[in-house]
Amino acid sequence: MKKIFLPFLLLVFTLSSCQYDKAKITIQNKVHNATLEQVSWDKHSVASSLLPGETSKTCTVYESTQYHFPKTSVVKFYMKREGNQVYLETKYSFTLDADDNLLIVISDTTQVVNPAMRSEE
Repeated sequence: MKKIFLPFLLLVFTLSSCQYDKAKITIQNKVHNATLEQVSWDKHSVASSLLPGETSKTCTVYESTQYHFPKTSVVKFYMKREGNQVYLETKYSFTLDADDNLLIVISDTTQVVNPAMRSEE
């Protein structure tokens, strides 16, 4: 019994000493006649596919206090329309801080870049 109790106690102590902050992010597709696929922010997948007018489920981002908020990143996605698909990233970054509930709207006027085209310049 003592052999089991000591490792269990160590595990509980280790897990309780880790502190995490969290924040929430949601992305909405307001691009007319285009589907957004493989939508991500930073290293977090937010949605696999968003039809026009659709909003993703809320993605909760957890960061240990060691690698703390705020986090800043662009939104990355594939835009699909009439059988054509292109990889895009938002031109500007979005910042997420601890306890935020960030809504990012991708619309017809959102400035985006294609990294493949940028490298050719």
